[in-house]
Amino acid sequence: MKVERNSLIAGQKIKTVRDLLRDLAQCDYFRVEHVVPHLRKQLWSDHLDDLVKRGVIDPNERSFYKANERLINSHDRFRKAPIAKRIPDQTAAAQALIDQLLKDGMVERCKDGNRPTYKTTMKGNALALTDFVPRMNRAKAEKLLKGVLERVAEINARADLLHWVTEVRVFGSYLTDTDDLGDLDLAIKLERRPIEGTGCHPWVEACLEMARRSGKTFGSYLDELFYPDTLVRRMIKNRSPHISLHDTDELDRNPDLGGKAIYTFVPPNREEKRR
Repeated sequence: MKVERNSLIAGQKIKTVRDLLRDLAQCDYFRVEHVVPHLRKQLWSDHLDDLVKRGVIDPNERSFYKANERLINSHDRFRKAPIAKRIPDQTAAAQALIDQLLKDGMVERCKDGNRPTYKTTMKGNALALTDFVPRMNRAKAEKLLKGVLERVAEINARADLLHWVTEVRVFGSYLTDTDDLGDLDLAIKLERRPIEGTGCHPWVEACLEMARRSGKTFGSYLDELFYPDTLVRRMIKNRSPHISLHDTDELDRNPDLGGKAIYTFVPPNREEKRR
């Protein structure tokens, strides 16, 4: 997705909007009151950056002040200090931002009672994934794509993983003739490998066992359960900030995005059934 680092949407920094959409993408829906705290947080952060730049506060104290905006602006000890700054109500600004995001196709209205509610679209999710990395030319994008396909082939050849990659599609600016690309948009389809086991849930047990064997620390049970899926996606991206990874069903739900299949794989168990 082509985005200029210094651009604005409804007067808001593009990074602020990106971070907002990242949070909202995790929700089934949101309302204007969910946007307001994000805008307040950004104004307070900008204020602190200015104070650090002017030498009013120590950079090492910034994280404390950032986390305690309401305390600082309400406590007598800080109220008259240079650090204090009353953040005005952001409801109007939040609504203006939502209205612009609606026009830009980043969010859409959804039904949830009588109050206006919204949800992010695939276009909004694409912005949420943007890392504002330097743009690349077609030669670099082609090199990245070659590496992706090599890693996908390696994944499908490994017996210790729990998924196959059965399809890879490319979409977005790569399919145009431009030599100026922001990222490489790819959609993949994963298929679970058959698991043998005597328990009630052999697939779950296999996922948790792989997570345990990894030696990693997980924040939740779901993180452990989805570790095999996450691992494959990380292997495909190979830490590249220029690779934007999606699922093929996203393209199926949004045919206007197009997409071209550049890799398909038939799992051995399915191939055997055909014979």
